[in-house]
Amino acid sequence: MSEVNINAALVTGLAAAALGIPTGNEGKDFTPPAVTLPWAAWFNIPASTDVASLGVGGNDETIGIFQVNLNYPMNDGTGRILAAVQKLRDYFVAGRRLTYSGQCVHIDRVTRNNIRPVDGWQQTNVSIYYSATTTRPEV
Repeated sequence: MSEVNINAALVTGLAAAALGIPTGNEGKDFTPPAVTLPWAAWFNIPASTDVASLGVGGNDETIGIFQVNLNYPMNDGTGRILAAVQKLRDYFVAGRRLTYSGQCVHIDRVTRNNIRPVDGWQQTNVSIYYSATTTRPEV
């Protein structure tokens, strides 16, 4: 269940960041609001799971990126979208530990790319880099 718990810890963190805008969830249908209202969508992009210790009951380390796409109306300027970026940076600070059902997820850093037009929206992508140590089950 570590994959489920890692994902849930990150999604719970996103809710705690309190963006205050409709948010599409990975794997679920989502219709963006009217073109005058901002919205977000998130995606969990696992990079790798590597062996941290050998044997049954050993540890693995999963690293990845939790990406939040922020979408604001065209010609809205940069103020509101950058304020949303800052909310994410303020919550997902380097070193924060998110826990869900006993699974700890460590936040390593947060970056964003440029603000650009995408499908009629002004968008930036915020990448939240994380790592999590999991224990292999004893089968």
